[in-house]
Amino acid sequence: MAKEIKLSIATPSKIYLETDVASVIIPAVRADVNILPQRAPSVFVLDFGVLQILGDDGAVKSKYFIQSGMAEIADNQCKVMTQGIIPYEDVTFDEARKKFETAQDEQERLFFQMILDTQLGIQRHYLRTLRFFVDRKKETITQEELISHIKADLEILKQNQEEW
Repeated sequence: MAKEIKLSIATPSKIYLETDVASVIIPAVRADVNILPQRAPSVFVLDFGVLQILGDDGAVKSKYFIQSGMAEIADNQCKVMTQGIIPYEDVTFDEARKKFETAQDEQERLFFQMILDTQLGIQRHYLRTLRFFVDRKKETITQEELISHIKADLEILKQNQEEW
């Protein structure tokens, strides 16, 4: 049985990191998920958050702020695709606040808000990915309606999968 998982992190412009790790915690939309060796194949939509690389002893070896994305786990590999990544120790509170104040768009503002929140000890899930679909329609929608839409979309995906 493998004792490590191959982690690769990519941004739209480059492969940021490739390494073997004991485990990695990814910020999935609904909850953080610890990816261990021999995990069943999975796909996760990632929220803005902190990706953590753990050592054999379970201690955090390194951390990165990531700007949403997607993670695919299969064949003892974890492939993370993200819009942006910053090493945790490379950004101070004052730098993050400055970047938040001068952000050019909502995506960048939300990313630096998450960094500020994390540094203040505030934990929340931003659910940017889910709000994105609602925002595109430019309509107000309740949480119950959103859940209903997601369930309907899942049913369509199931039907399409069965047809394939």
